[in-house]
Amino acid sequence: MTSSKDLYNSPVEVGARIVLLLAGLARQLDLDELIFFDYASIYSSDFQGDASLHPVLLNRLAELVRRREIFPDAIKLFTAKGLITSQVDEKGVRYSITSAGSVFAAKLSTEYHVDFRRRVSWVEANVDFLAAQRRTIYKIDRVV
Repeated sequence: MTSSKDLYNSPVEVGARIVLLLAGLARQLDLDELIFFDYASIYSSDFQGDASLHPVLLNRLAELVRRREIFPDAIKLFTAKGLITSQVDEKGVRYSITSAGSVFAAKLSTEYHVDFRRRVSWVEANVDFLAAQRRTIYKIDRVV
């Protein structure tokens, strides 16, 4: 039997959020963009958004590093299931949602997923602001 502890930050939970991000943002994203926009969706109050979806932790920026470890397994699982696809180009590896992924995303209807989807809409509406925040946090000059 799987406990809720086994699902927290599991490839299944993270993959579902990735699918919702890709569906809601309707663009290709690289791994770093997926990680940051997921983080911004969850901790939206840190970026002048609504109350954060998860409890606010003191060292939550460390979660960006942890996500780098977790996200590849989630991407691999959801790619194997045909919900995410990848493309390699001059910008590197970029991920997008498949039509099956869009159908899957539409079926995610728990209160958590609805709240996450609402925050993804907020990310979409504030993508330029968040991209600037991302560059500041990561100290990079690349444009999303």
